[in-house]
Amino acid sequence: MSTSPGGPISMRLQPELEASLRRLPGVRAARVVTTGAGRPTEIHLLAGREKGAKQLVRDVQSLAMAEFDIEVDHRIISVVQLDAEDNQGIVTAPAATTAAAAATEAPASPTRPVVEGIRVESTGLHSEATVRLSVGGEVVEGTSRAPSGPASRARVIARAALDAVSLLAPIDAGEIESADVVAVGGRDVAVCVVQLVDVTGEHLVSGSAVVRSDPSEAIVRAVLDALNRRLTG
Repeated sequence: MSTSPGGPISMRLQPELEASLRRLPGVRAARVVTTGAGRPTEIHLLAGREKGAKQLVRDVQSLAMAEFDIEVDHRIISVVQLDAEDNQGIVTAPAATTAAAAATEAPASPTRPVVEGIRVESTGLHSEATVRLSVGGEVVEGTSRAPSGPASRARVIARAALDAVSLLAPIDAGEIESADVVAVGGRDVAVCVVQLVDVTGEHLVSGSAVVRSDPSEAIVRAVLDALNRRLTG
């Protein structure tokens, strides 16, 4: 269970819906976050490329209504699509229901940030994360603070990463809509959805990163993956 600052209590109370979503063709993993009353507030899918993201969203809406009599707003559904596995593991190419602005992971270049350090400290009821990034010799630090708890750990790290990126790239306004680590085909994958607002309106971008050794680092890399185009132009 987790509590967002100023927001409703969120928890996972729809295991049956998650199980049904995982049976949809092309879906590899599903996560449903609900209110305390069990109403879905976030639905996250990891899927292959057999279907487009918009079709997957319609499939989710149809399944939820037909099997569970739940009307789902398309805006709470996020889809990350993965390429097929190669000899080195899963190569990810994220997609979102509204917009997709990320590229598959590639070796760091002078224009892409390098993760220099991540620190998470818990004091009393709160946790604070610090993420240090470097680009071309420039080092920046982003921080975030949130209520303590396992459910909020991924999000506070993602928010600190977004705060660091904002010092490197022209991001007018941004917020982490969701951040989590999910199991896909025997591997753990960090998935992040970022809400960006600029003069043209609101945009959702998503990113993902395979967990190599440290889930916290994978969460930061997922944020960077989502914001790749903002960082590289």
